[in-house]
Amino acid sequence: MAELSIPDLLYGESMNNKRHFKPKKWRVRVLAQHEVPDYAPALRKLAHAEQARQDGKLLDGVDIDEYIEKLEGKAELAVLEVEGKCCGFCAFYTYDPTLDEAFIALFLVAPEVQRNGMARGILESVAASALQKGFRYLALRVREDNDQAIQFYLSQGFLMAGQHGKDYAMRLEMTALSVG
Repeated sequence: MAELSIPDLLYGESMNNKRHFKPKKWRVRVLAQHEVPDYAPALRKLAHAEQARQDGKLLDGVDIDEYIEKLEGKAELAVLEVEGKCCGFCAFYTYDPTLDEAFIALFLVAPEVQRNGMARGILESVAASALQKGFRYLALRVREDNDQAIQFYLSQGFLMAGQHGKDYAMRLEMTALSVG
C-alpha cells in the first residue's frame, strides 16, 4: 500500500477545495512518555517537511534528527491528530519547577490544516499541562522573519520579551489564554 500524504488523506483526490477544509475529527493531547516512540516517525516527517518549506531556516545549523531525538527524550509533546493522522505537535519543557515559565521548544502544524483553530487547541493543551505543574508563563523564541508565527503568537496573547540574535523572545502569562 502506498503511503498517503496529509493532503491526500484530508482532501482526497481533489485539492481544489483545500482552503475550505473543515476537519470533522481532530484532537490534541499531551503524550505519555511511553507513547512517544509511536509518534517519532510522524514528528520527524513533520519537522523535515517544515525545514524544507523554510529553506533550511527552521533549525538553522542544527541536525533535525538529533534535535527531535533530544525533544523526544526530554520535552513533553502535545500532538495534533486530524482524522487519525499526526498533523502537528508542540514540544515544551516543564522539567525545572524553580522557573515560573514553561518553554516551547518547537511548534509545528502542517500547512494543510492551518487556520482552523487547531494550533490554538495545541497551545491550550500545552498551557493546561504547564499550569497543572505550577508554571505561570509560556515562553518561546521565534525567528524575526517568521511573520506568520509572530502574528499567531501575538493573536494568542504573547508579548514581545526581548531579542536574542535573530530570534524574538515572546512570553505569555497563561491567564491571558483562556484554557479549557
